[in-house]
Amino acid sequence: MYNRPISPHITIYKPQISSLFSVWHRISGLFLTFLIVFFLVSLQLSLHSTIALNILSSLITQFKISFIFHFIYTFSLSLFFYHTINGVKHIIWDLGYFINSKFLFLFVFIVGFFIFLVILLSL
Repeated sequence: MYNRPISPHITIYKPQISSLFSVWHRISGLFLTFLIVFFLVSLQLSLHSTIALNILSSLITQFKISFIFHFIYTFSLSLFFYHTINGVKHIIWDLGYFINSKFLFLFVFIVGFFIFLVILLSL
């Protein structure tokens, strides 16, 4: 090999709150994208076929009362609020405002409050 210095690997870095929120923002965006595509495909299928409509409506009525549906609904709603609030934070940072640690901790509190509120209201 060449005698060049090797740059440090990502595993030696200590994770920061802002980097963790950035990673979760991307993951939540990916999850929400798959969820929207799933619902749009389901809607398209139900519009073109009465059999698909009957299958989807029976799945929804069976799923609606289950714990799994409630968990997926609450999780999706929490991710939506997180993704929206984090996106607003990124826009504020891109404009050059509130780039300090006080705003970051305020943001963590706001996100935690909204996710707690979503979970509380969905019970």
